Amino acid sequence: VPLASSSMDMCPVGGCDRREPRRLCAVTGGRGFMASHLVTALLGSGDWCVRITDLGPQAALSPAESDGLLGAALRDGRAAYFSVDVCELAQLTKALEGVDTVFHTAAADHTNNNFQLHYKVNVEGTRNVIEACNTCKVKTLIYTSSSGVVFDGVHGLFGVDESTPYPDKFPDAYTETKAEAEKMVIKSNGRNELLTCCIRPGSIFGPGDTIVPILVSYGGMMIIVGDGKNCDDFVYVENVAHGHVCAEKTLSTIDGAKRSGGKAYFITNMEPVNMWDFVYMILEELGYKR
Repeated sequence: VPLASSSMDMCPVGGCDRREPRRLCAVTGGRGFMASHLVTALLGSGDWCVRITDLGPQAALSPAESDGLLGAALRDGRAAYFSVDVCELAQLTKALEGVDTVFHTAAADHTNNNFQLHYKVNVEGTRNVIEACNTCKVKTLIYTSSSGVVFDGVHGLFGVDESTPYPDKFPDAYTETKAEAEKMVIKSNGRNELLTCCIRPGSIFGPGDTIVPILVSYGGMMIIVGDGKNCDDFVYVENVAHGHVCAEKTLSTIDGAKRSGGKAYFITNMEPVNMWDFVYMILEELGYKR
């Protein structure tokens, strides 16, 4: 896919000669699982031109993406891909020039429990995103956090809300550094006229997730150590993307900015389930025996 780098403040609509202004946003880590669904939702709304930033030298679309909305948007200028490392401030600043809203989804792989890696990407990378937003006079920053930022890995959390404090000790490098990054984003609200909000998804599932490939790699066999009663709040990926869109819409109003600026919100399906029942349901759909 050829790279585009125009300001894209005007985009063609429906292939006709009429042109309408669209706001410009950027999605960091935009080729990731949830971020790809978010990009599709933003483009599908008709309200946005989207800059997709990620580590790869090119967007590297699948055949379905190339033939679909994303491929068309990249070709007609409603979307553009920028190769950006969030750890490189200069790259970020260039990519965010003229942007109204940043959806910051980029993060280190949560399965790799390397504290130095997570600190560099999740904490220092987020610090760079905030600085670039301030330099480029970005109006709104929506940060993709995690529901795990309030979990100590030991004590179950049932029916909790956003008043739940951060734990004294975290179970892994991912949640510890995501929590630290979240704190920075929250503190940045109202500074240099930047409005911020943090989205805390539960365990995300849906088209393109890693749950099914991991289960299949085990040959359908799962061994439960313990009583097997642990629950989780799984959330469908399009609901998470929708939560990000709702956060931006809320911050775009005076009352909404006062109410939700600098806040964090859990996003779930409101359907906590036994984790193993969920896993085995997937396995049975794939033809494996419970």
